[in-house]
Amino acid sequence: MDDDLIELKKKIENFKNKDLHKNVKIGDKNSNFSFAFKISVDFVATIIVSILIGIGLDKIFSTKPIFFLIFLIFGLAAAFMNIYRTVLNIEKHNKEK
Repeated sequence: MDDDLIELKKKIENFKNKDLHKNVKIGDKNSNFSFAFKISVDFVATIIVSILIGIGLDKIFSTKPIFFLIFLIFGLAAAFMNIYRTVLNIEKHNKEK
């Protein structure tokens, strides 16, 4: 049992020390796809979550479109801010290169 725990701890330490991004390079085809996928998922997820919050608040307070519209606008703004931050991080990473 102790040997198993020691082996598990070694595996965890090796995983923590492993550089997970060493094979991914900016400008690589897979990297570009991953950034596009990240941007699209962030965009859609942010809007969906904000809409669901708005619908939930509308049901709680019995106000049909008010919170839905408010959180839709907030969700769109947050989604575009996420895209902007992601693009800035990509540009910053490319400049360091």
